[in-house]
Order: sequence, then C-alpha cells, then structure tokens
Amino acid sequence: MLDFTERKADCTGCSACLAACPVSCITMEADDEGFLYPVMGDGCIGCGKCERVCPIKNARAETDTDGDGSDFKKRAFCGLTRDDKVWRRSASGGAFSELCRAFGDDETLICGAAWDGFSVKHICVKGVNSIEKLCRSKYVASSPENTFREIERHLAGGGKAIFCGTPCQAAGLRAFLGRPYRELLIIDLICHGVGSPAVFDACTKEIGRQFGKTLTEYEFRAKRKVYETDHLTGLTFSDGSRIYATGDPYIQLFLSQTCLRPSCGKYCRFRTEHRQGDVTIADFKGLVEVFPELTGTKKNYSSIIINTPKGAELIPALQKQMRLTECGTDDIKRYNPLFYRQTVFSENRDLFFEEFRAAPDETVRKHTVPTKVKVQSLKGRLFQSLPTVLRKTIMNMMKGRK
Repeated sequence: MLDFTERKADCTGCSACLAACPVSCITMEADDEGFLYPVMGDGCIGCGKCERVCPIKNARAETDTDGDGSDFKKRAFCGLTRDDKVWRRSASGGAFSELCRAFGDDETLICGAAWDGFSVKHICVKGVNSIEKLCRSKYVASSPENTFREIERHLAGGGKAIFCGTPCQAAGLRAFLGRPYRELLIIDLICHGVGSPAVFDACTKEIGRQFGKTLTEYEFRAKRKVYETDHLTGLTFSDGSRIYATGDPYIQLFLSQTCLRPSCGKYCRFRTEHRQGDVTIADFKGLVEVFPELTGTKKNYSSIIINTPKGAELIPALQKQMRLTECGTDDIKRYNPLFYRQTVFSENRDLFFEEFRAAPDETVRKHTVPTKVKVQSLKGRLFQSLPTVLRKTIMNMMKGRK
C-alpha cells in the first residue's frame, strides 16, 4: 500500500491514486486475499498527488454531491423498463440501461463493470447501444484499469460520460477529477460489499468439481421466464449444459460477509444516505409490501434514488421509458438498509482467509455446503405461466390464510 495508508481497511482500491500519478509509478497489485491495493514503484517524484486524490484521506462534503451548494431533496422511485429485452439482460428492472438512454447518446462514453472470463474489470464502451456487457450484477471486486483517465480525456474533449460503480469507486472518480462536470453522470449502487476475486476463482473450480465438468459461465441473479428469487445463479458448463442454482459456494461466502474486502465492513465511509452518485440504483426490496397492487408481478423492479438536480433532469425521460412510481426514501431504507448503513462481517472472516491462504480449495469446501440445484416443479411452471391477475388472486388468497 502507499505510505499514507495506515491499514487495509482504509483503502477501497478505487484507483484514484493510480490515475493521478503524473509519472505512472503506481500499480494495483493483489494481496494474499485477492484484493487490489496500490503499490509505489520506482520513479516517485514526491508530488503528493496520490494522497490528495484519495477519497479516504480527503472526504468530500457529504451534503454537497455536485459541489454546487444546492440543498436538494432526494426523490425515490420504483421502476420497471417497458422494454422486455432490457429487463431480461438486467439484474433488476433495467434502471442502468434506461438511465444511460435518458442521459447519453451514440457518442457517450459509458464506464461500468464487465466480465473478462471469470474476472471483473471496469471498461469503457462508446454509445448507449454498446452497454449490454455492462449490465447485470457482478458481486466480485472489479479491477478499475485506467478508466478514470479515459473518462477525464473524453470530458476534456467536450464529450459526455456515464460512470457506474460502487459508492467508493464513485468517490474515487470524483476525487480524481477534482471538479464537477456538467456532462458527467455518476450512478452508484446500493452496495453489499465486494468479494475476493481469488475466492470467486476457487469457488468456480469447486462448482466444477461438484458437477464433474468445467464451469464456463457464471451468471449472478439469473432470470428464467419470470423473476423467481434474488440469488438465482445461472451456471453453464463445458458440455453446453446449463443449470440454475441457489446457494452455490461463492454466494454462501458472499452473503455471509465472509469473503468481503476489509474496507467494506464497519470501516466503509461511503455506504450512507449521502450518496456519491447523481443517481443510486438497486433492486427494489419489499416490492409488494410498499406496492401491494404489484402482487403477482412476473418481473422484479429497480430502486432509483435521485440525489442531485442533474439526476432529477432525467425523470421525464425515465417516465417515458419505464413504469415509474414514486415512493419515499424511508421505504428504501426499511427494506434495503444497506442504503444507509454498513455491513457486519462474519465472525469467521479472518479465520477463513487465514485458512484460504494456505489451502484455497479445501477452505472453500470446509466453509460451504454443496450447491443446491433449483429445479422447477410442474406446479411452479404452471404458476409462472398464469396471467398476472390470476397470480395476484392466488397469492392474496394464500396470504389471507396465514
């Protein structure tokens, strides 16, 4: 780590320091838990830019996201894209895609997380029609690459840009740029924390071992014909077969907060109501509790929280592109508390990584149970095929019996 960082919990791996270094002597290197940290190489000129752009060392005023002094009141919405193709390629209701369409065009530079094999990297693509690889959830720490510099160059040339990432990554980009840009839209996520790429790699191998064939594709929050559950994983194997699972090894470790980055727990500075993005997005938790009229829906919806005047300018376009219903931020906080508070690590986290460093494969097996295949019963398939109104009637009848 860099010498101004006292402990690993004080580094999010956002890469602002790497992007700011004028002599490019900083690299991001993985530690023995698999997380990237900045490392100083030869040639440092002692300019101090790396420290000045660190969002941990130089926290921005929490009440002023855009730096314009505005006292903006947040607005929250439940949203579902009107485009079925967009919904199917999205983790939730299509908010990311529709925000890109509302703000961007064919020349907009759009930056987000993408798969590179079983690794996750932030990449930039050109144009709103090129974002499919940036869609869907990826609950693994991403490598930021040189995307901050790419965004800066594009903005300096008069172009528009969109960035989507975790709150700490959004904070890193803001700190690196040093000033607000009218033509930049920042989208942050309600974040559970990011998991270790090394642990994810070991888990993909364990899944292959359990099923006796090589895993070739892993899909978080997969969807079949209708929405079924938050953490349905799509697994594709080398023989072309595909199964859906709940509780695979990585999901077990991730949801139990066993394999998260040190900065993601109680030391997280950015998982608060004072968001880093112009817009915050997530799955809409507690959907039918907040909107009983949506009981029986076959699709899941997005939470969309508007944090700045720039974000608010997109509402008219979103209303055309999505089924958008306003709610309160208290509804978001009640059913998705990670909107405003930190994750509590598993008490076994340190023990897990101590064992993982010595024997990765054996440790994954020791701390997890076999993957559960999600088989659709005939009853389940019939229920999914019913019209929404009949599903709603049946679900209300079942609720009344409880």
